[in-house]
Amino acid sequence: MLLPRVSVIIVNYNGKELLEKCLESLFKVEYDNFEVVVVDNNSTDNTVDFLTKNYPSVIIIKLDSNKGFAEPNNIAAKITKGDFLLFLNNDTVVTPNFISEMIKVLENDKTIGICQSLLIKPDGNLDSSGDFIDKLGIVYNSTTKIKEIRNISSARGASMLIQKKLFNKLGGFDKKFFFSFEDVDLGWRTWILGYRVVIVPNSIVYHSPGTTTSKLKFESAFHGLKNQLAMKITNFEPRFMLRSLFFFFFVYGSREIKIWFDYKFKHNTNMTSTKYEKTIAKNPSIKIIIKSIFWIFKNIGYLYKKHTQVNHNRIFSTLYLEKIKIVSNQKQ
Repeated sequence: MLLPRVSVIIVNYNGKELLEKCLESLFKVEYDNFEVVVVDNNSTDNTVDFLTKNYPSVIIIKLDSNKGFAEPNNIAAKITKGDFLLFLNNDTVVTPNFISEMIKVLENDKTIGICQSLLIKPDGNLDSSGDFIDKLGIVYNSTTKIKEIRNISSARGASMLIQKKLFNKLGGFDKKFFFSFEDVDLGWRTWILGYRVVIVPNSIVYHSPGTTTSKLKFESAFHGLKNQLAMKITNFEPRFMLRSLFFFFFVYGSREIKIWFDYKFKHNTNMTSTKYEKTIAKNPSIKIIIKSIFWIFKNIGYLYKKHTQVNHNRIFSTLYLEKIKIVSNQKQ
């Protein structure tokens, strides 16, 4: 039986050493019908020369600037020949059956739109068993150990498989996100359109995200915050959107400001803070909040248009997604 063709898309920026390990493992997979497309974000570490010399079968798309994560994936998706798109980070090492296990799930259950591999850290600890969205639209990563396929709010772009027809129907990743939470937005919109998103524990990928510079930490925090705000506006129905934004600004927002003041003047905080807050809030996060709000107002026309389109095509309501715990305050 002819296996469905899979197009593996990898976005790269100055990650030649990581990419080498990724491709070495990828070309050992036990799946005979796939192509590999690498989109290079104008790297300066000779990645393109390395690929041309060592992996002539890889399709290379070289961009003239760093366009983040969302848009390069969309660009690659347009030229692929596969029935399925597999988005893979360059800082991963895959296992031989990771493609076949996900293909089996999508082929056997047409209610499933996207699936994610179980992501494991190089030290053997769990990196991610899927992302979840709470009732305020705030995203958190689950590290719950699982043995069975289960629903998740969204799949991580580190190793995500989706049918190409569905990806096109969704309009791909939102390129205005640049990077950060574009995979969450895609997964959320997949549920809204009436398809499930699941984690496949038998598809295992080792993931070792690298460290970033201080400048990239600021940019990552900015894109993370403005993209979370954007998703609240576009993916909730109006009444839930207003609820989410109100509580975000007056509860979560005030908490962020309190943590920032503690770090600024006391150099510590007595509030429970996340790793993100410890590294970003004291650097300081006020600038990030202001810049994010300015971006929202600048792009309000686009966000309103997307909100209208998303809700016009809506199959699953937020109330239903809360009922089945896809949107839930309960940690999963």
